[in-house]
Amino acid sequence: MSLPDQLNAFARSVRYPSPQGAEDADTKRRMDIYRSLFFNNVNGFIQNGFPVLHSFYAEEEWERLVRQFFTEHQCTSPYFIHISQEFIEYLSNGYQLTEHDPVFLKEMAHYEWLELALSVREPQQPVTYWRQSGMPDTMMASPLSELAGYPYAVHKIGPDYQPDSPGGMHYYLLYRDPQHNVQFQHLSPLSALTMELLATQPTDFTTLAKALHEKVPDIDYDTLINGLQQVLSGWLQGGAVTAYDTDNSGVE
Repeated sequence: MSLPDQLNAFARSVRYPSPQGAEDADTKRRMDIYRSLFFNNVNGFIQNGFPVLHSFYAEEEWERLVRQFFTEHQCTSPYFIHISQEFIEYLSNGYQLTEHDPVFLKEMAHYEWLELALSVREPQQPVTYWRQSGMPDTMMASPLSELAGYPYAVHKIGPDYQPDSPGGMHYYLLYRDPQHNVQFQHLSPLSALTMELLATQPTDFTTLAKALHEKVPDIDYDTLINGLQQVLSGWLQGGAVTAYDTDNSGVE
C-alpha cells in the first residue's frame, strides 16, 4: 500500500471507526487514542467559537452534532483556524434540524462565526480611517465589515430569550474598529440598504443619497440627507466605512 493510501485509510478509520470486533485489541486501543485526540480538538475549536450556541445543548446532544460534522463533512482547509467556517458550511449545505436543535441554529451559528471571522480577517489592502469632520470625496464599506440579515433577533438570543419560530427580518452590521475590536449594530432596513450600496463600489455622498432616494422615494429627500449624514459619520469614525480623499488628508 502506498503512503497516500495508508494516510487515507488512517483518516477513514479515525472518522469512521471499524465495527465492533473488526480490530484486534491492540489496534483498537491505539486508534481510540487518535480518534479521541482528533475529535476533542475539533470539538474544542467549535465549542470555543460558538459559546452561545453551545449553551443551548445538553452535552450529549452537542457531541452528537459535532460528531456528525466530524464524520460527514469533507473539510477543504487543513488549518484549525478554519474549522469554524467549515462548520458553518456544513450547517448551511443540507443539514437537517432535529428535535434537539434550536430552530435558530443556523442563524445563531452564522452570527457567532462572523464575529470570529472578522477578528482574524486579513484584508488584501490596508484599511484606512477617516479622521476629519464632514464627508470624504469617496467612501466604501470596509473590507473588515459584514452585513447580515436573519429572521431572528439573534443579538437578543440567550437564556431568557429563545424564539421558537422565525419572525421579521433583522439586519446587522458587524465590523472591526480601529482598536481591532469587533462591533455590531442592529440596523433599520434603510441603514441596511445604505450599507448594501456601499459594499458594491466606492461612491460619493451625493450619488449615494440619490441612489437611496430612488429606492425609497416616499422618504422626504431633506430628511433622508440629514439621517444619512448622521449614519455615515458614525460608520466613518468607527471604521465600518473606509474613506479615500484625493490628497489622502484625514486618512490613516
